[in-house]
Amino acid sequence: MTGQNITTDDRTGGLWQIVTGREISAKLHDKAFIASTLSTLGVMIVALALSVVFSGRSETTTVAVTDDQGAQVVASAQQLNKKSGSEDAIEALKVASTDQARQKMDDGDADLLLERNGDGWRLAGLKSAPSQSDGATRALAQAVSSAAMNANAKALGVSPQRLTAGATMTLGSLGSSQDSEKEATATVLGVVFAFLFYLSMIIFGYAIANSVVEEKQSRIAEILLTAIPSRQLLLGKILGNTVLALGQMVLIVGVALAGLSFSPWKEYLNLVTAPALWFLVYFVVGFMALACLWAAAGALAGRSEDVSSTSMPLLMVVMVVYFYGLFASGSSQVIASYIPVASAIAMPTRLVSGSAAWWEPVVSIAISLVFSGLTIWAGERIYRRAILQTGGKVSIARAWRSTDVVR
Repeated sequence: MTGQNITTDDRTGGLWQIVTGREISAKLHDKAFIASTLSTLGVMIVALALSVVFSGRSETTTVAVTDDQGAQVVASAQQLNKKSGSEDAIEALKVASTDQARQKMDDGDADLLLERNGDGWRLAGLKSAPSQSDGATRALAQAVSSAAMNANAKALGVSPQRLTAGATMTLGSLGSSQDSEKEATATVLGVVFAFLFYLSMIIFGYAIANSVVEEKQSRIAEILLTAIPSRQLLLGKILGNTVLALGQMVLIVGVALAGLSFSPWKEYLNLVTAPALWFLVYFVVGFMALACLWAAAGALAGRSEDVSSTSMPLLMVVMVVYFYGLFASGSSQVIASYIPVASAIAMPTRLVSGSAAWWEPVVSIAISLVFSGLTIWAGERIYRRAILQTGGKVSIARAWRSTDVVR
């Protein structure tokens, strides 16, 4: 009867689901995998907590002064610092002499010494000169300049406002006030996305390759391939590890976004949420493309010790594309956002900075899908023709030219 004509493909068509479930179950019962996932989340939570604690902590700079005039300059510097929006404090500590100031600084009771030096002032540290980029140093320099301006104006019999008329310069930008913030956020997210993608790819990639070579070395692959077509076995391995990698990445990104919502930088949440979701899409596409190649690298190895050499070409390609996507800028970044794998880093970064149009990630994903199809086809061909070849490592050329020995 027609309804009873069941082919071998029909009977084995769903075996990849069994392999997928086995891969997921094995990983979820693997203590090392659970420990690494929990430790990664723990490090993220601790880092977010520490950033919140330290971002809200203000610093106090104690300046030793030898007279009332110095104390007034420090008080003026504190007012200027407060007007600038800084939560740090600058306070004066009255001392009798420079030697006493040195002793106070040596004891940790003072950070700097402000004293008269001829017609001007000297700001000194204990063992090195104060940094010009330090907020307290800038505020004190501005306070000294303001005090000198007022004194000179009084000596000349004019008002300080008249003396400084036309001498101010305002700072601005031809772009919006958020442009610099977007660029800074894009840079940080680019590093984070690149690190997460590279780390996950290395961890799961080597796990796939080692799993394949262990089955090959122990002859378990021969038993499995008598019951399961090679495509089904490979598909199950790839999908199982993809589900696990994506689940781990969703946890990491979810915890990061949740932590951001409780941090002082929660106003950036709307800016980074959409690029983070795009990153997850790119991650899945890129992972599946490279996972099949990792499986092929495992099939080329004759034993576990060979995996490092058979996977070296793939690792080098991943590293080159990784660094290109991470450090590309300008027109190079635009190009990188269309190159598979590199686009997983470059395109979300461009989305944060606002330099990508709405259609660009769609086109980029389409290109990545085509690339994934090609790598899956090539990886599956190498895997199918090398998985049962024993007696040492198998070259890519030899595996590619070999005839099919399994279904």
